[in-house]
Amino acid sequence: MTFVSEKRRCPRIATENRVVYILFNEELEKIDRGIGRTLNLSQTGVLLETEKKLIGTFVLLLTIDLEGKKIKVRGKVVTSRYCNDSGCFFTGVEFIGPKDEQLEAIKAFVKIYTHRKYNANDRKAAG
Repeated sequence: MTFVSEKRRCPRIATENRVVYILFNEELEKIDRGIGRTLNLSQTGVLLETEKKLIGTFVLLLTIDLEGKKIKVRGKVVTSRYCNDSGCFFTGVEFIGPKDEQLEAIKAFVKIYTHRKYNANDRKAAG
């Protein structure tokens, strides 16, 4: 029996949040934008699902928190690969920039996801 050790530095949290992304090249020129969703996140990064491959260097992720405030976090595109099952691309993004900005974004993603999941469970129980 072979065991594969976990190579990630931080544990992943499953999430499903809609985000707007803005993609930049190495010269920090805006080259694309679109909509995706988070699949999981950690203290150091996020896995996105998008309809197209993110070909670029840097990405800015935007979402709205529960109070209607715009949350943004900057990242570096680490990998982008096609998934046959979903027909979408999975893109690994490593967070960059100030740690407090990263932590605020992570908290917002988790709160939004938890809030939506909790409300969906309430609707199922009532229906």
